[in-house]
Amino acid sequence: QLLRISMRQIFIHVFTFLSLLNSELFSQVTSEQLHYGAASLSMANSDIALPETSWSAFVNPAGMVNQKGLTLVASSQSHFSQSFINHSLFGVQFKNPKYGSLGISVENSSVNYSGNELVTETAIGLHQGIALRTDGISSFSIGYGIKSYSIEYGNSAGPSGDGSDGISLGALNTFGLDISFLGSLGDRIRAGAKAFNINSPSLGNANNATRLPQRAQIGLAYSPYDLVWTTVALNKSVGHSTNFSSGFSYEISKMVILRSGMQTSPNRFSSGFEFHFKNVNVSYGFITHPVMPSSHQISFELNR
Repeated sequence: QLLRISMRQIFIHVFTFLSLLNSELFSQVTSEQLHYGAASLSMANSDIALPETSWSAFVNPAGMVNQKGLTLVASSQSHFSQSFINHSLFGVQFKNPKYGSLGISVENSSVNYSGNELVTETAIGLHQGIALRTDGISSFSIGYGIKSYSIEYGNSAGPSGDGSDGISLGALNTFGLDISFLGSLGDRIRAGAKAFNINSPSLGNANNATRLPQRAQIGLAYSPYDLVWTTVALNKSVGHSTNFSSGFSYEISKMVILRSGMQTSPNRFSSGFEFHFKNVNVSYGFITHPVMPSSHQISFELNR
């Protein structure tokens, strides 16, 4: 039988889980990506309860249960408008008659100097969304993602000092596990949560081990009237202050969506838009920073 549990009880369990998780997380020093796709960046990462279905594998795998056909997505971002710090994404989502909603994600981050790759990070993930409850007024689903992380270091500085004639510093690999939840009440209220790297993965051994970033996120989404959504979220990354973010999405027409958002710690403002052309969607978003230049991201989506 389907789980006989009220939406109120589900949300209490989710909040309790994340509270316990936050107390158990350890410190991390490796890089961490917060914005997956221009839509998420435009809403300042407040869309955990309102993930675009096509980007659910990255934002909240539990949202993949709404996947209908085949979707391909791709995105590119230069952090703080710096060309030497790149982050790119590629994903595919589909529905399998036997296993349900599945997705594959590929992430790549790199830092280069004078044409030399100083470090390259790659994450390849398998994701699935599972519907646990669906009725006339509510729904509840869970999702998970298993990711293979690898980090490849460039050459040492060498005699020239720029890495062109240094020695290789090698590579490291590990696996991480994410879990997420998504619930809805009617067509107006949604709640979502996600925990990243709950297995506390690390790269290296013994005293040289480096723990991967761990983060917990929980949020709500509310639609006061058709075509408009407002979102709020709390994000806690270990070793960093908890930040609050909120967002706004307005569907002007079937072809155009406008988005904006803000966050605290640090205070940042974001905005962006999305255009629909038949089966192709193009999104753009930017987010400010109190010290560094703004970050920009552009995303593409193909639905079959």
